[in-house]
Amino acid sequence: MKHKIWFDDQIGILHVKVIGNFSKEETLETGQLFKELLKDKPLRQLIMDVSEAGSLENRETRLTANRVIEEAGITEVAYVGASSANRMIAKVLMKLGNLKTRSDFFKTNQEGLNWLKNRRNKK
Repeated sequence: MKHKIWFDDQIGILHVKVIGNFSKEETLETGQLFKELLKDKPLRQLIMDVSEAGSLENRETRLTANRVIEEAGITEVAYVGASSANRMIAKVLMKLGNLKTRSDFFKTNQEGLNWLKNRRNKK
């Protein structure tokens, strides 16, 4: 898989760097990795860097991605570097109720990390 996925034990946040297009098969693989990396982790936050992302294959792939995030129990997602087109798609999905996880968009990785850490204090 060309995408990079890792869990930062020091700060307790799952990271995904999406590189190029994202297929349904990759989405399912990613979901399995999420479950493995988050096993026994008390916090389930994700920072997703989409600055080098292409597109999600189709609507079905986008819905699968949402399901994968929910099934992994991820509570917040910070999207970093999203294009205006990707932000628009994500906002439409949120309004449709297909994306139940709390999320927001940020220009830099540090802004996204700060938001996720701040969300911990609100729980």
